[in-house]
Amino acid sequence: MWLWLIRHAKSSWAISHQRDFDRPLNERGLRDAPNMQAWLANEPHGPTWVWSSDAVRAEATATFVQSAVQGATLTTDHRLYAASPEAILDVVRGTPQGFESVAVVAHNPGITYCVNLLCGRNVIDSLPTFGIARVHWPGDVTDLAVGEAALEVLMWPKRLP
Repeated sequence: MWLWLIRHAKSSWAISHQRDFDRPLNERGLRDAPNMQAWLANEPHGPTWVWSSDAVRAEATATFVQSAVQGATLTTDHRLYAASPEAILDVVRGTPQGFESVAVVAHNPGITYCVNLLCGRNVIDSLPTFGIARVHWPGDVTDLAVGEAALEVLMWPKRLP
């Protein structure tokens, strides 16, 4: 199984009194998103099931992820908002049977901690905005275990060719 762990794109702080949950993508996030979408569309093992936090910026990012893979299903889950790595893994374990490639769009620090937890070591200090880590392990979602995933890809907007 492949799991794509994705931090939402850069968000806006333009409205000072706006709730964190309601912050949209900013200009840079909207500029980076199509480039990351195009990169993802050309990657093998694209996610066919996409979980997303229901926060505005995460859901907006998830629509770019979903659009990169024809026929991908997008589902939001409030548990992914400010989620711990354990909460992220609980959501992933709820993926319906038959999906071999799953994406999660969530927030830092939980998404970074989740990458490191699955790999069993510190592979990144902080996943940048619209950063993507693809990990792999043998088996399906029920076999997901801490420290048993192999990091295959680590990409973010500033690393794009």
